[in-house]
Amino acid sequence: MMVGGGTLRESVLRVYYAAIILTLVYCFAFADRQIFNQLVGPIQRDFAATDLEISYLLGPAFIFSYVLVALPAGWCADRFNRSHLILFAGIAWGIGTMSAALADGYTGLFVSRLFVGASEAFLYPAGMSLIPDLYDRKRLPVATSIFLLAPPLGGGFALLGGGLVLEATDSLGTIALPLIGTLQGWQLTLIVVGIVGLIPVLLMTTIPDRRRPSAAATAGSAGHDEDYGFWRGTLYMAKRWRFYIMFFFGMSCSSMVMTTVSAWAPTYLARTFGLNHAQIGTHYGTLVLVLGIAGGIAAPLISAGLGRWSKDPTMQTVRLGPFMLVAFATLLIFAQSQEMALLCLALLTFSYTFPMSMASTSLQLAAPARLRGTASAYYFVIVSLVGYGIGPTGVPLLTEKVFHDPSRIGEAMAIISAAFGLCSAVLLSIAVRGFRLERERDA
Repeated sequence: MMVGGGTLRESVLRVYYAAIILTLVYCFAFADRQIFNQLVGPIQRDFAATDLEISYLLGPAFIFSYVLVALPAGWCADRFNRSHLILFAGIAWGIGTMSAALADGYTGLFVSRLFVGASEAFLYPAGMSLIPDLYDRKRLPVATSIFLLAPPLGGGFALLGGGLVLEATDSLGTIALPLIGTLQGWQLTLIVVGIVGLIPVLLMTTIPDRRRPSAAATAGSAGHDEDYGFWRGTLYMAKRWRFYIMFFFGMSCSSMVMTTVSAWAPTYLARTFGLNHAQIGTHYGTLVLVLGIAGGIAAPLISAGLGRWSKDPTMQTVRLGPFMLVAFATLLIFAQSQEMALLCLALLTFSYTFPMSMASTSLQLAAPARLRGTASAYYFVIVSLVGYGIGPTGVPLLTEKVFHDPSRIGEAMAIISAAFGLCSAVLLSIAVRGFRLERERDA
């Protein structure tokens, strides 16, 4: 059943029900991933971990397993029931998040992050492959934008709710739970997030997976709807590098800014301005929530406006984000007050959220129907590998190895964000031309 064919009397909730449920699942997946950013202090206190060791939990531990599993996950999304894939994966990453609470040392935490990364690898390719089969081209940008509101929503709620829960549980000292034993406040926070996140995951049982042929196949051009297979699909994208390669690595640079800022902003605010967990949650978490949603809403509106004069409005919208990243990251270098720092961090959140929905929409519009899952997997693997593999680790490397001053964490974030924002702008500008060629072939 395609949702895009409804009448005007249908409510927004009914029309976009599937997109909303997928968004909630993605939201809690992102919260599961981001909650560790709030736990840097307590983990260091209990396990005597350095900033560099913590950075491995925030980035490489997650991305290592994600990269190993994501491409096979994309292959599965092109062939199996995508709703079921997301359901089983969601249950797995909820268990993975809760298992971190039972870790008795740094190694246990590292292994739990590996498990969460492997489980979450199924969500993006399956979700992004499913949405174009549920919505027509008129509603696809809106549905995609709803889905990709999840990172700022999940990040904002992880900061806001996680900060408040952590502050409350820390004030209680150790907590004794039946069958589990004695836990610290940060461990109880992980259990709460893992359990609550299972609620939307179970709602995936209400979303059917019914594939439909692409427009090209319906019109009699079977070539654009053929089954490419993993290696043939990889070769297809490699030959069209002007779009796929430039697009993947352009968005990777933008993602690196997102992971750098989201990973270290709470620690930056605590060390530089003395904010506690609750204050970071209410101040920074609220800004992430509001500005992240604003970025997701603004993108399809601007894309619609650009559509009046441009044949590729989604890609034109995508390449606006990196230019904003460069501007606001530069301002962060000179931030001397808490208010100015929060403003810069909020504007950076808007800037890296802004291109997400139109980037995913552009990829779905350019890729053949039977290549969407694999293309989405490649996209998210490369974006995550660069973003999570380099971003969180880059900050402590600068502060410890170059600046020799851990208090300069804000400066390190700003330099990394400005440099990679500029790289993103260059690469995505090249990708615009490649996107036009892909759309011309489709036509």
